[in-house]
Amino acid sequence: MGFHILSRFLVGYGGKVPPPFARYYTGGENDIRGFEIWGISPVAFLPTSATVNVLNNDGTQRMQRTIVNGVPTFTPVTLTIPVYQLVFPGGDTNVVTNFEYRIPIVGPVTLAYFFDAGIDKLSLPGELKLNPGRITELNQEFPQANFTGTAVIAPGTQKPRASTGLELQVLMPVVNAPFRLYWAYNPLLFRGYLNPPIVADRSNFPNLATFNNALASFGQPIPFLEKHDMFRFSVGRTF
Repeated sequence: MGFHILSRFLVGYGGKVPPPFARYYTGGENDIRGFEIWGISPVAFLPTSATVNVLNNDGTQRMQRTIVNGVPTFTPVTLTIPVYQLVFPGGDTNVVTNFEYRIPIVGPVTLAYFFDAGIDKLSLPGELKLNPGRITELNQEFPQANFTGTAVIAPGTQKPRASTGLELQVLMPVVNAPFRLYWAYNPLLFRGYLNPPIVADRSNFPNLATFNNALASFGQPIPFLEKHDMFRFSVGRTF
């Protein structure tokens, strides 16, 4: 039998916050095997701006006539609006546990039953924020949005994850590491829709068609459906 546990916590020092590349991501053959590599992370929405096409009342693209080098040209009319952008910021708190029951088959071949579980979350969401200067710039351009500068965490994306399954291990003598072929089933996972916050105000749009176009482009629920199982091969040990 083999056991492994890993616990980590990340915090800023001296008034600074950890950079995104230092945060924790899990998933894959090195920790929770039934998920995509580094596929487990809190999901958040950060304030930003985007451009949408301005439409006529009948839903067709509104065009603007301009003169380029003396030649009349028609270009699409666009509008800049406040939105929230989907990001995978990684967690500041990470716990992973692994268990294996290994059954020798013949020579270097071993069959292992495994169970992996863990959590990757933001215990300090206040450290996940934009540059204050950028927030001031956005709020000056879009005062109705009232951006706070902190991330909006998508509900349910910080829940524990777990995988269980069977793994065939063949120890390769040259590299002294096993070739692994495994199938994993995920009893704990997230399957749902992520709803971005709506901050665009109807009064800022020339008509209802343009407003609905903005909602369709940046306000629709985003499907986030983790797989129920995973089949993968790898070289190296989980722990």
